[in-house]
Amino acid sequence: MIAEGDKFVTRKTFHGTHKGEFMGIPPSGRTLNVSLIDVVRIFDGLVLEHWSVGDNLGMMQQPDVIPQPGENVEPSH
Repeated sequence: MIAEGDKFVTRKTFHGTHKGEFMGIPPSGRTLNVSLIDVVRIFDGLVLEHWSVGDNLGMMQQPDVIPQPGENVEPSH
């Protein structure tokens, strides 16, 4: 965590096993890792603003929903 003034930044990685349907994707049984960066602005003990950025592309590449860079992709006709 980094804090400066009224803003706090965290970087975190969540780990889990894809055991159930997720966003319409059937379970793959694979371990998934999702990284996030959050910025929160706090004033008088209250969260006034929150911004979050997640690696959605990386998350969708892990269960093979989106191919990894350099992988051959068969065009759909």
